[in-house]
Amino acid sequence: MRRNIYLLTLMILLSGVNAFGQTDSIKVSLEQSLKQSLLKSIQVKTDSMDDQLGTKLTDLDDRIQMLDKSLSQTSSETQKIEKLIERVKLIEDFQQAEKDAELNIYQGNYQSAIINLVSMERELRPLILFSAARDFFQTLNAIGNPTQYPGFNNWYKGFKSYVEENKKENPSLSVVSNLVSLTGDLSAGTPIFGTFSQALFMGMSNYIDNLGKRDKKLKEQSQQMFELVAELGAYTNDKNLIETEWEAIDTELEELKELYAQNLDKNLKILGVDKAEFERRYSNENDANRRYEYLNELTNIIANRVKTEREVNAKNWKNTFYNEMAEIQSLKIRFGGITFRISENISKYNGLIDKYKEAKHIGPRMNDLESKLNSLKSAFDTAFNPLEYINAANKMYKVD
Repeated sequence: MRRNIYLLTLMILLSGVNAFGQTDSIKVSLEQSLKQSLLKSIQVKTDSMDDQLGTKLTDLDDRIQMLDKSLSQTSSETQKIEKLIERVKLIEDFQQAEKDAELNIYQGNYQSAIINLVSMERELRPLILFSAARDFFQTLNAIGNPTQYPGFNNWYKGFKSYVEENKKENPSLSVVSNLVSLTGDLSAGTPIFGTFSQALFMGMSNYIDNLGKRDKKLKEQSQQMFELVAELGAYTNDKNLIETEWEAIDTELEELKELYAQNLDKNLKILGVDKAEFERRYSNENDANRRYEYLNELTNIIANRVKTEREVNAKNWKNTFYNEMAEIQSLKIRFGGITFRISENISKYNGLIDKYKEAKHIGPRMNDLESKLNSLKSAFDTAFNPLEYINAANKMYKVD
């Protein structure tokens, strides 16, 4: 069961996929391009408004200082009253500009947070990885399957008959027979590792020792099969050492999927967006341009929602959005971290391939495995850049 964990782990990233190939690479690139375009648009609009309000605040501050200086030099009571009235108006304008600047930052930051959040759904299932992951891991498993090697199946029938005929008189053969019954028949592709491989080696050694001189050809074949099984046992053990990390990655990915769903539900409620409509117009919409149009509409909903919250909850309006933005940023950083772990674990197979390239029986299969590993790595790198992803998450908000 554990040997399938790594494939299931990557499949978490691939759920809901209906088609694969070159077209999917284009789709992924378009998806990322549209997302970045929208985020850039939000940033430009926020920065432009921030610059305008910054200029206005500077101008108002200069005018207040000039008015204060003028007041100190004015002796006329009437002029003083007029200038004081003007000063109160300037201060009110200054305070309003400060509030507008703060509102602008929160609108832009919350827009960025929501766009990053909803985009994560498709980042959790990149279209491009499926076929590359499937091809690589199928080949990885096939190499460890003894039935894939010439002559093994016919030889194994004779060995298995020998085990069954002699297991009552030989305890080690009895162990082999029991383990085969428990773990599955080698002819069905049962992986060779651990206690099973040790018992199998003992049984094969016994079989070879008991072959007479007249069975010279069978003895030579049996020795070849012994070498093959020894290689496969070592290979499977080394492969399993890499695969233990997939279990931890699998667990964290499931946690991230749950957190994503929770954050999405919570923020859709804050925005007053109907989830069924969101799923119809975004999650289940196949046209990337239509999804982009919907997200553009969503940015307007976000801006109005932040503005309304400030009006009805003047004291604590920022808390409504600050905590959500912090959670979304944390989720994005965690996802960046998990993609980094996936990338590192994929790279570990390079060491496995290098170790067995010169092996007598499985060595010739390493070139094909290496080619498929390179395709998988290329597919992953097309969909993700973990360090860039984490860096972008750390810089996703503008500080006021």
